[in-house]
Amino acid sequence: MIYVDDVKKTYVVPVRESGIKGALSSFIKRDKKEIAAVKTISFEISKGEIVGFIGSNGAGKSTTLKMLSGILHPSDGAISVMGHTPYKRAPEYLKKIALIRGSKPLFAPADLTALDALQMQRIIYDLDYKSFTKDLNRIVDWLGIEPYYKKPLRTLSLGERMRCGLACSIVYNPEVLFLDEPTIGLDINAQSRIRHFLNEYNRETNATIILTSHYMEDVTQLCERIMVIDQGKLLFDGNIDYLIESLTPYKLIVFTPDHGSTHIPWDRYGVVEHEMNGRITIRVANHQVPAITGRLLSDCSILGLTVENPPFESTIEQLYKAEVV
Repeated sequence: MIYVDDVKKTYVVPVRESGIKGALSSFIKRDKKEIAAVKTISFEISKGEIVGFIGSNGAGKSTTLKMLSGILHPSDGAISVMGHTPYKRAPEYLKKIALIRGSKPLFAPADLTALDALQMQRIIYDLDYKSFTKDLNRIVDWLGIEPYYKKPLRTLSLGERMRCGLACSIVYNPEVLFLDEPTIGLDINAQSRIRHFLNEYNRETNATIILTSHYMEDVTQLCERIMVIDQGKLLFDGNIDYLIESLTPYKLIVFTPDHGSTHIPWDRYGVVEHEMNGRITIRVANHQVPAITGRLLSDCSILGLTVENPPFESTIEQLYKAEVV
């Protein structure tokens, strides 16, 4: 579905010294330097995959999505999406993709209602009215926008605009979604609604989705595969569980002892990570979890116990540290 081979994106930007002297000298000779936003990345994505694409600010995520969607021309390398070369921006290609940015989810005039914006999409994409109406009812139900889709866009909250932006972007049933921070700035309920919608859309249409997000919850709940980019190059491309097992080979045992067990030195069972409000968190190597859990339950009176993976952010930090080393 998506094929990227040795792709680079380099910007040439002017540079000059500060002050009046620098300004005057730039009229005579303007120095330039190259900035590599993306350095030789390659990957393939199959139809129906939801792939998390994560990295720090300036790592090259948005630049990559813009090249995939045809907004930017790569400096070198080859990109193919559904057999099309994105930067050629063929109409038949643009009708099969959607690029959705959380920072600006809607491009319709602010005085239009959400329903007007959806009707505008129907006209732009020359959609059959009967099919459009059927798909619209499904989308409205998925995203829960019916209570406000007749309100002017300028009156909507950020979460409401994001949901309307998603509706406008998928009303023509794109086969590939490029999502750039779709839940940025949203509250927990709005984030959950967006994630649920994306799962439903992928399940019903088998659409291919690439998702960038700084919220690790988005990635861990939606994606089995992730690509981690740093300073324009891929550090990892593979299964999330494999990455966690490789870089953080331990689990967190979280338990609440009864009041009669508070005197016990918990470090005899593992590394104590937290003690807060009567809840204890200890770190234990993966292979020791069954034995340590058994010892805790045998030695102490435990009111509740869970075994959890470490925060995904910790795994990503370890990946960056491993790359530096």
